[in-house]
Amino acid sequence: MKIKYILILILVSEVGFAQPLNYQTFSDFVQYSSSIDAYSNICVKNFNEEEARSELFELIMLLQEKANLSEQDIFKLKDKYFSINKSTVSQLSQVGVNRNRALCANYLKIFERFDAKKSAALDKLIEITYEQRD
Repeated sequence: MKIKYILILILVSEVGFAQPLNYQTFSDFVQYSSSIDAYSNICVKNFNEEEARSELFELIMLLQEKANLSEQDIFKLKDKYFSINKSTVSQLSQVGVNRNRALCANYLKIFERFDAKKSAALDKLIEITYEQRD
């Protein structure tokens, strides 16, 4: 029985180390960006979600090599972006924000906190990039 647990621990640790150590920072950055983009798409006049998404992944592609991200990692990040975006739009729609834009103000503080976390994640990505350069 103990051998079974040891094997599980070994497999889990190998899976955990299969991704670059900084993948989680990219994942966090994509998560916050996606939520903010979904909110902005509903609440910000003339917001271009496609352009925002394109710029996000252009930045990730620029950092890809220095951060040691694989094509599989990029695919997972894109999948995460679309999943979170869809979920956020759904949640905002459930509370009626898409029908009554005046409700956007009720959720602004939440997305401002996400924006602060997004900025922190971006700072961390820049730090990682400079560390990789040395």
